[in-house]
Amino acid sequence: MDEVPLQFDMPLTRTVNKKGAKSVNLRTTGHEKTHFTVVLACTASGQKLPPMAIFKRKTMPKEQFPKGIVVEVNPKGWMDELKMMSWLRQCYSKRTGGFFRRTKSV
Repeated sequence: MDEVPLQFDMPLTRTVNKKGAKSVNLRTTGHEKTHFTVVLACTASGQKLPPMAIFKRKTMPKEQFPKGIVVEVNPKGWMDELKMMSWLRQCYSKRTGGFFRRTKSV
């Protein structure tokens, strides 16, 4: 399992312009510092677990996300104890042969 911080807008560090130009325009969306966290994991057998995206906000976004992606929100935008429990329930237990099953065994 690994947590990867991603940004909504990653401006380029290089530009192409005429030699000797006094200024170079760089267009951005204004979200250079806005980020979210993606939690990716796989099992030892190579099975990929569903990814979890954690957005830095207090309310759930209204956009439709692709099926199979778990979306969570956190005011700080990263994994904490509650998000870890949510990841265990929604991602880790979904794997084949998982031990967090709802049905009881003998």
